[in-house]
Amino acid sequence: MAPSGRAGEPGGRCAIVSRNRTATEESSMSTVRSRHLHSFALVTSVTCLLCTGYGTANALAPVSALKTIEGVPGFGHVFLIIGENTTYDHVTQINAPYLMGTIQPRSAWLTEYYAATHWSQANYVALVSGQFTRCEQQDYGAACHQDVDNLFHQMDVARLSWTTWLESGSFRCDTGSGGTCTSDTACPLTGFYTTGNPAILFDNIEGPDGVWSATNPSQECLQNDIPAGDSSDPMRLFNEALASGNIANFNLILPNGCEDGEGNCAPINNRYTQFDAFLAREVPLIEASPAFGSDGVIIVVYDEDERAGGMAKKNGLGQGGHVVCAVLSPLAVPGFYDDTFYHYSVLRTLEDGFGLTPYLGHANVVTPINTIWRTDAH
Repeated sequence: MAPSGRAGEPGGRCAIVSRNRTATEESSMSTVRSRHLHSFALVTSVTCLLCTGYGTANALAPVSALKTIEGVPGFGHVFLIIGENTTYDHVTQINAPYLMGTIQPRSAWLTEYYAATHWSQANYVALVSGQFTRCEQQDYGAACHQDVDNLFHQMDVARLSWTTWLESGSFRCDTGSGGTCTSDTACPLTGFYTTGNPAILFDNIEGPDGVWSATNPSQECLQNDIPAGDSSDPMRLFNEALASGNIANFNLILPNGCEDGEGNCAPINNRYTQFDAFLAREVPLIEASPAFGSDGVIIVVYDEDERAGGMAKKNGLGQGGHVVCAVLSPLAVPGFYDDTFYHYSVLRTLEDGFGLTPYLGHANVVTPINTIWRTDAH
């Protein structure tokens, strides 16, 4: 199935606690709850059959119980996988055969997708809060924590679940170890998990009662910001959760410092191929999970390009460079899409798909990724 009026040639690549709540939060929760109830009544009477990139004759179960907002259908379980520092044109069939040979033909492939800024930390924060600080732009880690609203907190208010999965992570809610490597020696980047792990940077997530603490993290952070595995298998816990179907609504998946595409590591010794191998191993497991179903969404994106144009200014859209972004979902129509999107567009799309308000930061000034979805998913 080709996207009507939207397909273009690939000029670029983007494959798409508990605490007292305020009156504003309670109002937001009521909105989300009513949205679930309204659409549940609707979905019980509708069954869809559609041929997509997931098979030529697959019978799809009803889509998510959430109604459409801004042209974005309701999401069930979302898996956001972030690679590191790769310019759009540097990904090829040779160095990324799974991404280019398997994901691209089956995904909504965004050909004009741009990261927010440099360095990595600022882009991770932009994806989940719609803004970043100059401190975060310099990768200063947990010292850059701030008291601002964020996607994780919005999920809490809506009583939806989230998990950050840290491949080769050593500690829960790790704000200071630097992601000490396990026996697979797969973390060459000192301090990665204090810069590429955004949940620990928000006071209302990391700290008890919203007060950030390096020594006394909140139970929520300890429960939801966790290693994806152990020394025997750095993705074991995540893979077991997938197999059982007992997994959060929103899953932020952060490969380790070798498999995220940042550094060359043995035995592959090619950073592009290392991230590709991670995708080839994990994406099929996600799609096979009982949780993925008819309303699951996988977003593969890179945090920023390789900085060939130098360091960007603090603000402005798209100054982090042209990067890969792909969306794999039974809800999406495979094809090439040449609309211009940003990290902030991903955030707004997630907020629409989960029924979250208000739009955070610069998510309020961009359009969501709303041209890629099946019309019968609306």
